Amino acid sequence: MKLNALRVIKLIVLVAGSIALQQCKKESQLHEQTEFINSDQTSLALTTRNVVTTVAGLPNSPGFVDGQAGNARFDGPSGIQLAKDGALYIADRNNNAIRKLSSNGVVTTLLLKTTEFYGLQSPTSVGVDNAGNVHVLSYLVDQAGLTYIFDKTGKFVAGYESTYTAFGALAKDPYEDFFWFSSSNNILKHLVNPDGSTGRDNVPYNKNLLTEEEQGRGQSYRGLFIGRNRVVYFTIGARLFKYTPNGVTAQLYPNLNLGDINSIVLNADSRTMYLAAGGKIEKIENGKLTILAGPNSATPDGQDGIGMKADVHAYSLALTDHENSLYFSDYGTNTIRKIMLK
Repeated sequence: MKLNALRVIKLIVLVAGSIALQQCKKESQLHEQTEFINSDQTSLALTTRNVVTTVAGLPNSPGFVDGQAGNARFDGPSGIQLAKDGALYIADRNNNAIRKLSSNGVVTTLLLKTTEFYGLQSPTSVGVDNAGNVHVLSYLVDQAGLTYIFDKTGKFVAGYESTYTAFGALAKDPYEDFFWFSSSNNILKHLVNPDGSTGRDNVPYNKNLLTEEEQGRGQSYRGLFIGRNRVVYFTIGARLFKYTPNGVTAQLYPNLNLGDINSIVLNADSRTMYLAAGGKIEKIENGKLTILAGPNSATPDGQDGIGMKADVHAYSLALTDHENSLYFSDYGTNTIRKIMLK
């Protein structure tokens, strides 16, 4: 009888100790979480919004390495495109390569078979169409823009070099299987002509809105996007324009200080706009400008975090289908990163 009572007492002590230990852990976790929340002055419901994370590459470790995302290395990641299967394509400028980050987190290099006299040089924009053809632009190489098209096997199909002509950006058409691209101050379809050159059907926007400098040699639109409303959005420097289906050209938000714009994407209803400008990630909604992440630091460290606490040097943006996050290339730290929007 005493033995049973002793066992009961021990059992009570063990249970009480276990409960106390669990309570201590909960209090510790709650304390850590509260400190995290309070340090950012935000609520628990908003802890995932504007969180920046690195998804591939190691900050400030340039290189040319394939493999698992955390082990991969890039050197000058520039234009990116998010494909329908969830893969992210990256123009790896300083490696003269096009890289692919699969949806399961593996980085590979596309085997693109260029010609003997026309190699892939300093790619700055990339896109893969529904048929698997790879479209590539090089902004300027030795004062010439370069353009390429490869088929799904990586075989070179067409391309050409244009002296003093900057090829700025690629943008997927939302309804047909081709890309638009900017060639100096022209916006064209990235399709092959009979002579092997690329570029059809110039968008007839009003060029009188451009300054003499913006129409100068070697200038081009760095941001280009085709909305589902069929409006063509394009940027040059810190200025943002649109060309509507009924032929109207207009500057958008001239009162906003946007910074030098490299990339632009819009959501499905074309009411929310995201920009990579001056390294920051910005949002324009209802005419209001909000900085989601940044700013640049003089010595990039690639620190992840929430919003303005993250060290961000955004170059090119890609909006996910669910519109809950943006992928972006970070040219300052040679990484591919992601920011949560919802």
